[in-house]
Amino acid sequence: MKVSIVLNGNSEIIKLDKTDYIIAVDGGANILFKNHILPNSIIGDLDSVEKNTLEYFRKNGVEILKFPSEKDETDCELAIRYAISKNASEIEILNFFGERLDMILALFGLMKKYKMKIVAKSEKVEIGIIRNTLEMETNVNELWSFIALCDAKISLHGFKYKFNGNMEFSNPIGVSNITISSKIKIEVIEGEVIYFRWKKNPL
Repeated sequence: MKVSIVLNGNSEIIKLDKTDYIIAVDGGANILFKNHILPNSIIGDLDSVEKNTLEYFRKNGVEILKFPSEKDETDCELAIRYAISKNASEIEILNFFGERLDMILALFGLMKKYKMKIVAKSEKVEIGIIRNTLEMETNVNELWSFIALCDAKISLHGFKYKFNGNMEFSNPIGVSNITISSKIKIEVIEGEVIYFRWKKNPL
């Protein structure tokens, strides 16, 4: 089952691909409301959800799960745990861009913590963790970056800058590579690697 988790980022427009279950994380409910999308659940301390949004979703049968504002987990982690409890086989994180760089880094930590397919997506970029081998079709001249968490052994095929060896977090040699083939292969022999696939070139 695919679960989509919508965070309280800075996007005004949310586009959902085919999905089975939608979780709004706190203020992410406001974005869904503006885009006329009904979530299955809203989760968090609810301090960022507008009253009319909450009331509308409550009247329309949306499950609302309120947690204390002071807790050990972020609202995003609560949503990931809840998705797992719903037997999610894959999770996509949407609307994650915002001013809180610390929250984005925390999201990467959660993607590492939970050993399942969790991908953060926006119109411009897709971010995920590779633990073994990833083969996929791409467009030529896509911009990709790879960062080891924390040390990894990796082999790249179908990229302009060939690489086969050890990659360290403190030596970000995997940043800004370019696809030269319509089919790529990324092998992580040891460790874990976070990838950034830019669907639109960043500014």
